[in-house]
Amino acid sequence: MNYLYVMIGGGAGALLRYFSNRFINSLFTDITFPPGTLFVNCLGALLIGFAINIFELFPAASGKWKLFITTGFLGGYTTFSTYALETAQYFINGNIKRALTNILLNNVLCIVFVLSGMWLSKILFTK
Repeated sequence: MNYLYVMIGGGAGALLRYFSNRFINSLFTDITFPPGTLFVNCLGALLIGFAINIFELFPAASGKWKLFITTGFLGGYTTFSTYALETAQYFINGNIKRALTNILLNNVLCIVFVLSGMWLSKILFTK
């Protein structure tokens, strides 16, 4: 039965990723790297950091909800596979500066956003 939670969450996350990516890319057409992917990765990192702490603070909410949100929804929403492909394509095409910029921004910012999500959940849900 757990696979249904992952599947439904993953489908919803993938659909939201698709729309988020298109929207952000349409706002920043003059940027030379994929801003939609960066946005989705950062937001996904923030949300997974937040969710993980919530599930630790409220263990009764874990189980199926944790599978649905973290593995399903956020697994479908975040785009590190797309990020890896885009970065590899920059390397293949000789755009080393763009590839390294993409690696640096996605990795450093997402770690910062995970930590921020953890901090935010503690601020909001601990007394």
